[in-house]
Amino acid sequence: MHSLQFNDHYRNTSERLILDMLLLGGWAYELSNKEAIRETREALDRWISLGLGFKEKSGHRHFDPVEVINSMKIAGLAGHDTFWKTRYVLTGRRLVETLALEGELQTFELRYQRRFHIPSTGGKLRLRMPLPLDEEHLRTLSISPFIKGAGNVDLDIKPGRLEARTTASGAGTITIGAGLRLDARGRFGKKADRLDEKQADVYLRPREGLIVVSDRIDALAQTLVGQKRDTLEIAKAYWNYILDTQRCGSIHYDQVDVQAPCDWVLETGWCDCQLASALFIALCRARGIPARLVGGHLLYRLAPTNHYWAEFWLDDCGWMPVDFLSWDLSLGGRDIVWRDRFFTRVDQRMVTQVMPLAFTGAIGLPVPADFIIVQTACDRGIEIALSRADGTLVYTDELAFTA
Repeated sequence: MHSLQFNDHYRNTSERLILDMLLLGGWAYELSNKEAIRETREALDRWISLGLGFKEKSGHRHFDPVEVINSMKIAGLAGHDTFWKTRYVLTGRRLVETLALEGELQTFELRYQRRFHIPSTGGKLRLRMPLPLDEEHLRTLSISPFIKGAGNVDLDIKPGRLEARTTASGAGTITIGAGLRLDARGRFGKKADRLDEKQADVYLRPREGLIVVSDRIDALAQTLVGQKRDTLEIAKAYWNYILDTQRCGSIHYDQVDVQAPCDWVLETGWCDCQLASALFIALCRARGIPARLVGGHLLYRLAPTNHYWAEFWLDDCGWMPVDFLSWDLSLGGRDIVWRDRFFTRVDQRMVTQVMPLAFTGAIGLPVPADFIIVQTACDRGIEIALSRADGTLVYTDELAFTA
């Protein structure tokens, strides 16, 4: 049995940023509350007493965000600490319930921008950021692109992405972005024609990125369903297996076995939203059920973060979504009220990728294998910073509501 590895190589995020990250997850509705800051700092200290590692640099503590998130959940599952249950989970539920109360079809106005941290080497650049796909769950979509920090530039809107071609004159930042307006509805099955053989083949491939149907996955897929033939029952069996056996947290992707990513999930017992979805899809494909990976952003006003979920094909109903955000919402599958919240239906989303046919592609700068992501609150939205493990920034996304 393999396990996640934590060491000083990843522990380069300042305590201030770690606290900001935890405040967003646990206190999104009360970020400036002094009591929230105090309780969050005390929770971090408790996790240290339970084994959370950190590195001292210049008299200050630095942490690995992946290790922090997973330590919080381990402590919560074991009953050693309540921060995950009383802050993270309850805040997540509140975000979900608030959006649900606003109705099925809703107008969202946002500003989405990506700030690229250009290294000292110059040269031609082709920079990309995600944009919402104009698909069936939208009624209207308008995009107003912009760019900052570059001279001569070609800015182009393509399905699922904004692309800028320019030349870097040296180290600095270039920002591309867009004002967005979309009328989005929740995703759930509806009457649909069958996929023809050619279409189905695209979503049955045994190897597609993180989705790999290995011998082990194939055997597990058969074992879990036995003699079941009903597609919905089979999908539910895979859903239940993942909720009951995996811990959904954060992942160091440089540790994932790229030849057998889903086997790696089974070995470690850990996944994030992308790997949980990949495992579900691989199990479906092993039983001849077309399935695909969908990416985009949740549209919770205080936390419009990036996210992945899965969809499987159900004859006469079309693409049925499953989202393992339910693992956190249900306290690791333990709360029956929340356990199936996102099985075969999800709330309004900004969809930017529907694999394998619609995807953003390479961002235009090298993304290191040992990347770290830290999410913190910004004015009316969220900031998502991707850096190398040593703390060097690659890009920073900002997604904020404008109305």
